Amino acid sequence: LNRQIELIQPRLIVALGRISAHFLLSNHLPLNRLRHSIHSYGENKIPLIVTYHPAYLLRSSHDKAKAYEDLLKIKHFVESNCGIG
Repeated sequence: LNRQIELIQPRLIVALGRISAHFLLSNHLPLNRLRHSIHSYGENKIPLIVTYHPAYLLRSSHDKAKAYEDLLKIKHFVESNCGIG
């Protein structure tokens, strides 16, 4: 995975769900706490944003509004930092 990320050189990583967030960030904070920050991944400090996994949202519709907030945060980040939009 590290080699793939190195080759792609993303400007942002979006972790979908708790499992991927824990793996990428090497910590075990609850998803709800991870959602509220922009984290850094790896030596290059690639920005990483955590949100809910789509399968979770199918089962738990009460969190869809929170996921929408996360998507707006991602959109704002991309527009501000990646020259897109």
